[in-house]
Amino acid sequence: MSGQDLPLLSNIGDIRARHYLLHLHPNFHSKVVRGKVVIFLEPTTACERLGGCCTRDCSCDESQRPAAPTGILAGVRAHRRPPPTPQDSDSDSDEEVQPPQDSQLGDSQASKDKDFEVVLDCCDIRVRGVTEVTAEGVELEQYLDPKHQRVCSSALTLWCGKRHAPLHYTVSPWCIKIWKPGIREAQGFPRVICIDYETTPQGKSLLWRSDQDGNACVFTPAAAINNRSLLPCQDPPSAMATWQAWITVGREKIVSMTGDARPLRCPPPGEDGTGGDPPTHKPLEECCCAPDQEEGLAGPSTVCFYYHTTMVLPMATLAIAIGKWEVETLSTVLPRAKPPEGEEAGRCRHYHYPCHQDPDNWSYQTPLTLVYPSSCARAVRPLGCFLPHALAAATRLLGVYPCRRLEVVVLPQCFGSLGLASPNVIFLSPTAAIDDPSAYIRLAHEISHAWFGIVIGAQDWTEEWLSEGFATYMEDSIYSEAALAYHRARSSSPGPAKAAPHCSPKSPKDKAQQGSEAEAGDEEGEGDAENTNSSSGTRPRTAKDNGASQEEEEVEDREPCYKCGSRNAQCGCVMVESLALGASLPLKLSAGNGLTRDGLDQLSELRAHLRYRTLAGEVEHSTEELQTLRPMQGEGLVGSDGVSYIKNGLNPEKTFLQVHYLKGYFLLKYLSLLVGRDKFDNMLREYVCVYHGQLVLSSHILDYFLKAFPHLEAQGVTQEMLLEEWLHQPGLNEEITDMFGDVSNDLFEQVGQHLRFWEHFDKSKKRSGQTIKRAKVQLDPFLFPDQLVLLLEHLLELPKVYKRTLRQINEYYGMWGQCGDVRHRWCELIIKSDYEDLQQVERFLLEDQAMGVYLYGELIISRNVKHRRLAEQVFGKIQEDMDETARMTVFSMLYGE
Repeated sequence: MSGQDLPLLSNIGDIRARHYLLHLHPNFHSKVVRGKVVIFLEPTTACERLGGCCTRDCSCDESQRPAAPTGILAGVRAHRRPPPTPQDSDSDSDEEVQPPQDSQLGDSQASKDKDFEVVLDCCDIRVRGVTEVTAEGVELEQYLDPKHQRVCSSALTLWCGKRHAPLHYTVSPWCIKIWKPGIREAQGFPRVICIDYETTPQGKSLLWRSDQDGNACVFTPAAAINNRSLLPCQDPPSAMATWQAWITVGREKIVSMTGDARPLRCPPPGEDGTGGDPPTHKPLEECCCAPDQEEGLAGPSTVCFYYHTTMVLPMATLAIAIGKWEVETLSTVLPRAKPPEGEEAGRCRHYHYPCHQDPDNWSYQTPLTLVYPSSCARAVRPLGCFLPHALAAATRLLGVYPCRRLEVVVLPQCFGSLGLASPNVIFLSPTAAIDDPSAYIRLAHEISHAWFGIVIGAQDWTEEWLSEGFATYMEDSIYSEAALAYHRARSSSPGPAKAAPHCSPKSPKDKAQQGSEAEAGDEEGEGDAENTNSSSGTRPRTAKDNGASQEEEEVEDREPCYKCGSRNAQCGCVMVESLALGASLPLKLSAGNGLTRDGLDQLSELRAHLRYRTLAGEVEHSTEELQTLRPMQGEGLVGSDGVSYIKNGLNPEKTFLQVHYLKGYFLLKYLSLLVGRDKFDNMLREYVCVYHGQLVLSSHILDYFLKAFPHLEAQGVTQEMLLEEWLHQPGLNEEITDMFGDVSNDLFEQVGQHLRFWEHFDKSKKRSGQTIKRAKVQLDPFLFPDQLVLLLEHLLELPKVYKRTLRQINEYYGMWGQCGDVRHRWCELIIKSDYEDLQQVERFLLEDQAMGVYLYGELIISRNVKHRRLAEQVFGKIQEDMDETARMTVFSMLYGE
């Protein structure tokens, strides 16, 4: 084992945590969360011990039960310890006591003279006490069995008011071990325990930062250690549970969290979780916790947000964000999904919980919410307009949305990812929330994770392609469907709505005469070169309006409205809600060009080529160990101490690689080309229906694919071939290069046209006195910002680009008005060409931290003194706010290990 492998210490082979009651009280001054968690435990079933059916009431007979696993669950087993000796008899204090060495070495058949231990994963947590909670007078089944609704918000009051008896425990850097003297087996261990604890400021599961308005906030950043420094829990992916949570905050704060419903606000519970009212189990609408002033933890200036979940999920999927933010309620989306086909597709095989795959739940409308700092209101309004269409498109492609609601939260600039999907909640970087089509493709990616990553999870966390590759594959389709639906509804909306001041863009007079749809605030151009506009703000000349063809399409070809389901373009739902948001138009189409399916299909090809170029670059500059999609090849990584590990789970380099995204995407593209896109996508819908609510391995999807298309075996396509050539081998497959190494369509031709012009401009002998106006530019418009990304990548491959040419490129395309991907490539070109203006690079590093890590590398390898000085100066300004992994990586770049 290495220090970069993540240990899984929870003994889930013997005992399972079925449900959590979690009370959190964050202190923004000390950057500490006071926490209390009540955990409901139950011995592991025989099928679960073998990595089986994931149900408590298992009905499998011996012949149906799986063989002993060799995968990620192979290392889980009982932890037992000898009876406590006098010197550690007081180990139920909050001291971190090193456990006896042999507590890691016993197996599930250890001698009966050792006490049984419950082992929970945790890190950087101070434990104040652990107690057994009496369950007298309460039917535990309603907590242990997830088929019972988790809607009673007084549960914490009930259980904190019960009789508590101290338990023994020790805390080590990666876990807490709890035992009760005299208890030798899991069957005799207390069914309900309570852990009183505090987080620490250095815990990696929470980031305490300031948002765009300078207000304090905190959020879970998807740390490599998951939520271990937020609460003690069972962290292995198969240790799935439900939870209820109470978060006590100041009244000016908003809490966004995974949960089935929008939060219930109630007076906060006291320090012991109790209130003045007797504990009851009432419907959600009638329940609340009474206030308590004890120790100043709760008072009139605080409020409690109550969340609950009924879907059984790994604790790693719990997400939370707290800040002084605006909350905007959008319209609900009614799913428009086709019923599952075949006997297997409609049958649930998971834990019993209120499942959306049940056709009885298909009429459920999905509430949508947008959360953001006040200063971001104008920038995110178009995102709020587009979000309902993106979710509706996803349900048409993949089936009913598996979560009860969807909330999108715009996080501070220091957020280390462009997006992060959790059950019912999506976190977005400000870079990915701007008014640009590239941002909406990122939103489509995160929405697709509800199916791939949440409702279907990876049993082996090293097989990340099962979520990231699938989400990358689906994002183009979801975006295309949503963009067409939105554009069509907008183009066909009634006249009065179009005239609304916030929905109809203002255009300069000369642009309006040419049919341009420029955004309000665009500069009024001079001459031929400036008298243009495009979706990427690239200012090429206008093209003829081809939007009329969209108006002539048959009604039956229209996508149904996400709200009313009508195919009538005049239903008006879209524009009414756009008016409510005061939104600008989220699709900036160049020169009045209509959005067409053919254009979006070409965009998908262009994006595939860009992904190929990115993957080729990563393969060239990363170790082979990090280039495989199935690094453990189905075998568990178990140390000499009997503990399971996640290979490279703590490796910071892996955080910044996209191999699992891109190589997994290309594998799915390859499979779709073998059988046809429509047939393959239909197979994916069936796959979701069959495996929803379960944890899967790579072998599951490959086996399902080959059974759906048995004729492929005659062509030499077998599971062994796919595993060996795609999942086990590092580097690029020949198939990837053949498919997308060299692609051509109209969008590529436009990029080539621009590239040839700038190459000629750069070589011109009159370059020193030449300007764009004098050059009389005649260029076709760019329809999508991805074209500009590709142009910049080609310019980066040139030996040299003169500074005057760069100045004209910057002016012509308005680089700083582009999306993050474009600005990143532009900054790379500035660095490579030693362009004198480094302000745009500095601004990118400050404002786009989710993408800025790569630029630090470019600044350093340029071996330019002023570039290194800039990197050090910017890093010095923001290092305290950066994501921890990003900070460590940049520090290593600048100053070594």
